[in-house]
Parts: sequence; structure tokens; C-alpha cells
Amino acid sequence: MGGETVKNFNRILIFSITLMVILYVQPIQGNAEEGNLFNFYNGETQEKLTDTKEVIVNNGEINSTVSIIENEEEIHHEEFTLINISSIEKLIFNNQEYAIVNYRHDGSANALYFEVFLMNEDGMESIYTSETYERGRVVIEDNEIILEYPKFEKGDVKTNPSNIVTQHFSIIKNKVVENEKEISATLSDQKLQSNTLNGVNPSYAEINSILTEESLKANVSPEIVKAIAYQESGWQQYWERVPESVKKCPNYDGTNVKLGYDCIGIGIMQISNQMYLDEGPEKEEYIRKLKTNIRFNIQEGIKILKEKWNYHRSGLIPTINDNDSMVIENWYFAIMAYNGLLPRNNPLERPFSPYAAYQEEVMERVGNYSLIDINPFPTHKLDPYIIGNGQLRFKTSNFTVEGPQHYSSQSLKAGDTSFVTVNDLNLRSAPGGNVKGSLNKGTKVIITGKYEGNNSRVNQYVWFPIRTSSGQTGWVASSYLSPTNNYIDNYSLSGERRYETSVSIANFGWHWDQPSSVVIGRGDIPIDALTGSVLAAKLDSPLLLTQNNELTESVEKELDRLQPDKVYILGGDKTAISPAVEAKLKNKFGKKSVHRISGTDRYETAFEVAKEVGNSKAVNEIFVTTGDESSSDPLAIAPYAGENNIPILLTRNNKLDRNVIKFIQDYGVKKVTIIGGTEAVSTTVVNHLDTLVDNVERVSGKTRYSTNTEIIEKYYNKADISKIFVSQGLEIADALAASPLAAKENSPIILTRTENVPREVKKWMNGYITEKPNLYFLGGKNAISNNTRKEFNQIVK
Repeated sequence: MGGETVKNFNRILIFSITLMVILYVQPIQGNAEEGNLFNFYNGETQEKLTDTKEVIVNNGEINSTVSIIENEEEIHHEEFTLINISSIEKLIFNNQEYAIVNYRHDGSANALYFEVFLMNEDGMESIYTSETYERGRVVIEDNEIILEYPKFEKGDVKTNPSNIVTQHFSIIKNKVVENEKEISATLSDQKLQSNTLNGVNPSYAEINSILTEESLKANVSPEIVKAIAYQESGWQQYWERVPESVKKCPNYDGTNVKLGYDCIGIGIMQISNQMYLDEGPEKEEYIRKLKTNIRFNIQEGIKILKEKWNYHRSGLIPTINDNDSMVIENWYFAIMAYNGLLPRNNPLERPFSPYAAYQEEVMERVGNYSLIDINPFPTHKLDPYIIGNGQLRFKTSNFTVEGPQHYSSQSLKAGDTSFVTVNDLNLRSAPGGNVKGSLNKGTKVIITGKYEGNNSRVNQYVWFPIRTSSGQTGWVASSYLSPTNNYIDNYSLSGERRYETSVSIANFGWHWDQPSSVVIGRGDIPIDALTGSVLAAKLDSPLLLTQNNELTESVEKELDRLQPDKVYILGGDKTAISPAVEAKLKNKFGKKSVHRISGTDRYETAFEVAKEVGNSKAVNEIFVTTGDESSSDPLAIAPYAGENNIPILLTRNNKLDRNVIKFIQDYGVKKVTIIGGTEAVSTTVVNHLDTLVDNVERVSGKTRYSTNTEIIEKYYNKADISKIFVSQGLEIADALAASPLAAKENSPIILTRTENVPREVKKWMNGYITEKPNLYFLGGKNAISNNTRKEFNQIVK
């Protein structure tokens, strides 16, 4: 582009921006008898509403106030935190004066709510306050308030919603009436007009590079900034086709710069800081740079994100652990604040896409697009509340989150040392090039040069040139490098009691994936949960443990988050879970959604559960184990049984239970595998089984721990073991609750003592576990001590 062309482009663009600003502050015209619109910016603004009433608005960075003065007396005063008063429109309908006040929450959501005041000689009366609408906008036409806001579907970015909702509000006899909503699909021009000023998006490789560079300059993890940029705009500064709804914005300037559906957000990071700047050349220049300079837009987005990080200093958001800004997971609340401290960002109420809390969606994108095994925030620990003006707050100021902390691997530079975090990592000849070798987990590498990005917005990692100590060289993806020597991730899934531990497991394992079902068992006598864990695994559902006479509070809280379509109760109403708990669940989810699986005793309950697992089909194989709840023999088989839909049935030691016999006969079982030694299931039972099926096997060891390792060795290929769940071997509750998750991860459960790793387990692991698996410890430090955890890490390394 030549110099004169650039000058002409800039002249036209400045004219367009000036026109945009003029249009933006013009009163919204309708058929009301009279209308006056007052826009408010940063700092104090005073306007005359009527002959006798004045409004004083003071919009600050954190706190804002609005006062109405009549005859030098204050008749109305409100104070807000992280909410600005954006405008007041005075209307006269049928000789009655009204004031419509628009408020916007801080954050990229630009969440809007409005309040309607009746103004008369006696003062002002609030007659209506709307709900809060993300990225909404309001216009006044005739005797109606018209609200438009986006409706998102799964996978939508914030500038590209699938639908637009239009809501009409009428003012009738001094009351605001909500009319029906209209939902319409978003439409875009087939092509841009030839006379518009069209920007062209850089390649995704270039955007990847800019996002990485600017993040590193600001000491912010690029993985986070990239996920936010995708969440906001899909990594686009310009529309490829301008939506019709955007063209209706009063400040639409005829270009294809990405303007949000709220007519406020600008560009790749959807910056909205310009909204409250005073009119004039500085604001015009700021808007011009946001529109035409993608790097500047990204810089402003990062600047805003860092400001949100500092909200903890004012007590607006909590911190996590030591508040290390280089840990990706520690940005959870700052990411929330980037969008807004809104009730819609409460992850207990909005846990799953497409309506998930903003920070949850961003963190999920970090995992999916930067390929980092993010440790999800344990939302069951949250204690949210809503303050008077509709803002979200938390009672706890600092949350302790156990588990791996991920430092940005994209922050590595030439000369840095890092460690490979997976096995068989492809070593390539060039970024994304041919595979020339592989590296194993724990391999130490040296970064030998600058990164290169992918030409993709969904592959947000970068490539690094590396050299190993053995002299191998090549390129590897940043996702699989750790800047620290902690390349074995340690997860701690625990709670104060077994009930809270089951909640921790459910919250972790089904954090971003909503299950259709949940299985609930009794926590203090969890034998029914043993057989029920197979059903939970089949349904890809969590297994929660509750008290028998009341629904445990933490379990109820997690059920409210999960919102399953169906709840299975394990065991009878007298021996397991009471009718009171069942009634509460039916009241919460509906009678048809709650199904109790029970028998007269644990053996018959196991039979009924097995029927659900078999699902009226022929069952080739079953596992049979002891009905003694103190035995840990069946714990190791539960994940495998669940993963492969093999029912577990219970028997007495010296006599084959009638329910086992009936199931074998009803379902045509051909093979029975007994779990445990002869003290658990006697040879008498084996002899009886020999008369019923063609094949009877036993898997056992001399101790509960060796039985455990025998099961793993028989049913798991050691080359596939990349994760291990570790549970205390004397109490079965923690391991049972984790069985469906272990099945989901195709991973075994290893049993241990509290204070040390059993000798037979250590010896077996040293010979069998070769893949340096990540470790998932079930239960707190009272269940598995710190020393035992360290011992496991030393063994697998």
C-alpha cells in the first residue's frame, strides 16, 4: 500500500470513527412524545433531567455512584462496585415522565441491566429492574423497550452466537410488562460491500506469534491469553461477513472490524474500555488503534487481564495457593473477572457448555487447544454469594488447591532446561514436520532456539527446537514439556470424610462433561457401592456416597451442579439409604428420574445391579467375590469390571449364594472369575461353580496387596498404564468412589498402607510399572501420608 493510499485510508477511517461516535451518543428515536438520552463516561457528570431534577453520575474504576437531586435535596442515591451507569433516557408517555437507567457490569461480557423509574412531583419511584443480559443492548421504540442479546450454543465464540434473542417490554399504566421473546438465527452478508474499509485477518500462524510475544512481554502465560482471544472472537480482528445485527449498531462505521453484538467490544480481544472515555481526539485515536492494530488490541486485552489479576488486592476475587502468577491454574478468578464478576459465572450453577461460566470455558480451551492436562478448579469448595447490586463474590479469600500446578511451557527460551511429560513424544525434523524419533517421559532436553507457532487457531501450542543429553535434535510440541522436574503429575482427590472425597472425585472426573446419570451409595457401609461401581462405570457416571438417613450436604451441592437426568440409589430403604433421602432426591429431580436398585440383602442387591449391567442381554462372564465389607479383594477389579461391563456378584464364604446361581442360569454365564483367596471364597463355592459353568478361575495373592497386584498384572497391559489411582487398602470407600473414574481413564487402582508402601507392592511396581505414570491419590493425608506419596513418586520415576 503506497503512502498516499495510507493517508487517504486514515482520513476515511477517522471520518468513519467520528461519525460512529456522533451516532453512538445521539438519542434513540422513537414515537414517544419526548426523549432525551444522557450518556455517562469516566469521572463525574451532571445532567438536568427535568426543570427540578438533576442527576449526578460518578463512574470510577472500581466504585460508581448515582444521585438524583431535586430542589437541592438528594432524593435518590445508589453506590455500585464494578458496575457503571452507562446512560439514562428520559421518556414521556401519555403525559407521564419515566427515566430508563442502563447499567453495565465491568468485564468483556458488558452485561447490561436496566431500571425503569416513574418520575413525578413527589420524587422518583423504581417500578422495574430487569435481569442481567450478557452483551445485551437496549433501544426505545414507541411505547416499548426492546432488548437484544445473544444466545450461545456449544462451541460458539462470544462474537459469533448462533442466535439472537429479542425481548419487548411495554410500559402500561405505570407498570413494565414483559412480552414474549423472539429467537432468530444470526445472519451475515454474503459478501462485504465494495465501498467499505475492509481489514484482512493475519494468518493464524502470525496471530499465534503475536499472542505469544505479547504475553511473554507482559509475564502472562500465552496459553491463557490465546484461550481468551479464542473465546472472545475466534482469533479474528475482522469479520469475514458482517452480521446484520452488528450493522444495526448505532456506532457501526461501515468497516468489517469485529464489533460485538452489544455494539461495544472491539476486535480480537473485544476491548470495551473506550466506552467510558470522554469524547474527543484521544478517544477517537484509541478506538482507531483498537480497530486497525491487532497487536495493540492484544496488548490492551493483556493489560486488562493483569488489572483483573490485581482485583485480589481489593478483596474482589480470591487467590489460589501462593498466588504465583506463572501458574496457569492460578488465573482462574482473574479470567472470571475479565468477563465480569457475574452470577452467570458461578460454576456451581453454570458448569457445562454452552452456558458454562466463562472461566470454565477458557480453562477447558486451554486444555483442548494448548494440550495441557489442566487441573480443574475444585468448584465444590466454592462458597459464592451475591451482593446487593447483583455481583458475584466468595466468602473464602484464598483457596488451597491440591494437585499439579502447570507453569507455561510456551515461556521457555533458548538455553532453558525442560523435561518431557509423556511417553513416545514425537521428535520431528521441523515444526509439524516428519517424525524422526521419539522421546520418553522424564527425558531432559535443552531448548536450542526460538519457538514457532502453528497456522491454526485450535492448535495453540508452539514448537521448540531441542537437544537431548544423548545428542538427539529436532522439534517437539510445547504441550509436552515441563519447565520443572515435576514431570509426574500428582493429583489429590480428597475431602474431610469419605462423602466429601466422593464429591471431590466426581467434581474432578466429570468437571467439564455432564453425566446423564449419577449413582448413589451408602458411605458408612459401602458394600452395595462395590457392585454399583460397575453400573456407574457402564453409565459413565460418578458414584457418590451419602449418609443413610440424610442427603449429605456436600453431596447435594454436587448433585445440584451435575443436574443428572437419572439418579440410581443402591440398596434397600432399611439397610442402605432411607426413604427420606429418596424423597428428597425425587423432590429435586422428579419421581421418574430416581430409581432404587435393591434387594432384601446385599447379595440380592448385587443381583439386581448385575441385571442393570447385563441389560437383559446374555452375559458371558461375571466376577464373584466375598460379601464381607471389610475385604479389599474386589477393589482392584472394580475399575476393570466397570470398563468392560462385567457384573460383580457377592457370595458367602462357604456357600454359593442363590442369587449368583440364579444370575448364571438366567443370563447363560459361561465363565466365572473368583476374586480373592480361599478365606474369602472357599473351595466349596468353587466346586459348586464348576457344576454351573464351563470355566472357573481364581485371581488371588497371599495378602490383600498381592491380590491387588495379581489383578492388575492379569487385566492391564503395563505399556498402557499412564495413570495409577492409589488408595488406602484397609478402608474401601475411597477406592469404590474412584472406580468409575479409574474405569473412565482405563487405569488400575493400587492399594497401600497409610504410612508406607507395602513391601510386596513396591517390589511388584519396580518390576512391572515402567511408564512413569501420573498418580491420583484417593483420600487425604490421614489416609495416605506424605511419606507414602513421596515413596510412590520415587518408585514410578
